[in-house]
Amino acid sequence: MAIAINRGQTDFQPSARLFSELKLLEKVAKDIRVGNKTIGEIQYTAILLKGMPLSSRKFKVSNSDVLFLLPPDYPRLPPIGCYLNYPWNTVGQGDHHFTRQSYYGAPFLSDQGWYWYCVGLGGGFNRDRWLNSWRPNSQPEKGHNLATLFVTARHAINTDD
Repeated sequence: MAIAINRGQTDFQPSARLFSELKLLEKVAKDIRVGNKTIGEIQYTAILLKGMPLSSRKFKVSNSDVLFLLPPDYPRLPPIGCYLNYPWNTVGQGDHHFTRQSYYGAPFLSDQGWYWYCVGLGGGFNRDRWLNSWRPNSQPEKGHNLATLFVTARHAINTDD
């Protein structure tokens, strides 16, 4: 397992909070890359998870990369869904969470090869219910964090529920 920090042109340095969450995430994800991604005027922290295994019952490929865009107010606000770099056709496959569009204010990245997947930690994306469902803690291991987001996304993406 490895965490690679891409300092890029902005000399990106993760906060102590983010670094703690990355260490938790490292327990459930193999290859993690972290850096900045600016979309419009918003600078996100990009968390790229390489090679997440995919269910052979649901997919024709064995893995996909997963991208979380952490908003500037993270962890107060969670990311809006996640992105896959595999544009599978969901017509007839029953996964209404994968639309090849983005909603609820999530950036549209399909033109960059990233396809939005609607997933969160309960409450849908109604802002009030969503914020009440997202429960980070000052101690990352005791609340919602990058690891809980990834495990939730991995389960949702790989099951037919």
